[in-house]
Amino acid sequence: MDRNTIKQFTHNAKSFLSLENNLYKQWVFRYTFLELEKDLGTKGDVTTNYIFDKNEKKPVKAKIIAKEAGVVAGIEEIKYFLIDADPNFRPHIRGNFGIMFRVEDGQEIKKGDVLMEISADIHDLLAVERVILNLLMRMSGISTFTRKIVDNVKEYGTLITPTRKTLWGLLDKKAVSVGGGGTHRLNLADSVLVKDTHLDAMDRDFDKVLNKIISLKPDCRFIEVEVMNENEAIVATEKLYELLKGSGLMDIGVIMFDNMTPSEISKTLSSLKEKKLHENILFEASGGINEENVVEYAKTGVDIISMGILTMGARSLDFSMKII
Repeated sequence: MDRNTIKQFTHNAKSFLSLENNLYKQWVFRYTFLELEKDLGTKGDVTTNYIFDKNEKKPVKAKIIAKEAGVVAGIEEIKYFLIDADPNFRPHIRGNFGIMFRVEDGQEIKKGDVLMEISADIHDLLAVERVILNLLMRMSGISTFTRKIVDNVKEYGTLITPTRKTLWGLLDKKAVSVGGGGTHRLNLADSVLVKDTHLDAMDRDFDKVLNKIISLKPDCRFIEVEVMNENEAIVATEKLYELLKGSGLMDIGVIMFDNMTPSEISKTLSSLKEKKLHENILFEASGGINEENVVEYAKTGVDIISMGILTMGARSLDFSMKII
């Protein structure tokens, strides 16, 4: 496999971020049905119940409108929440929803575009309004910001991924994926990532740490090691390559340059190429990377750039619901 195919395999597990996957479905459940339960509390939507007799149905139609341009994400999740999920999950909802989607996940929209039209009883519609908008606005904000970053580094072939610095877990990673980025690890169980905290507790002994891991023949997509400088990068790369080559494991080795500057990374990669270690390992830059400096990091030739700001710094896109 070429480098691009390998990094897509290791750091872009977007096929798992589908409602066909029960793990992802649990995350969607958490940020839809459980959020609805918390929002309704013990008394439900008292304002709507005071205005509209809660014992009578009042059918209404509404539309979700974009108040600014961006990239849509969250359509699949809304469909599950309102249409496909078991009705027993929403005991406070009395009827059914009819939805006509006007856009798809990943589609670019402009101000004034209608994302969907919804038909429901007024009590049901207003009960789910904020859950729907919160999900669409956050996921679309992340996908919009990601698309901008991805476009900025497109000529360098660098895969842009989030970190585990997420507020909404796998939904945040799905939004990055919709925007054109990768996923990195989905969770702690997904792949091996030896961080500075592991190394510090082992006196930064790369030999001891990597020998221990590989002797246990881990079942994962990749084994990654954080390094802080050129010397650590050379030691870790040599050891990782040596151990993986002799282990018979199919795992891919990855070195993460943690909080190193672009010039430090470029120099380190040159040294690794001279030692003929570059072709057998993937390389990632992480730590302090943002919209202003991401291109400089991409120019170094790293395969992957992971950015916590994709999910922690993205602004929600502005949508609203209007009764029609």
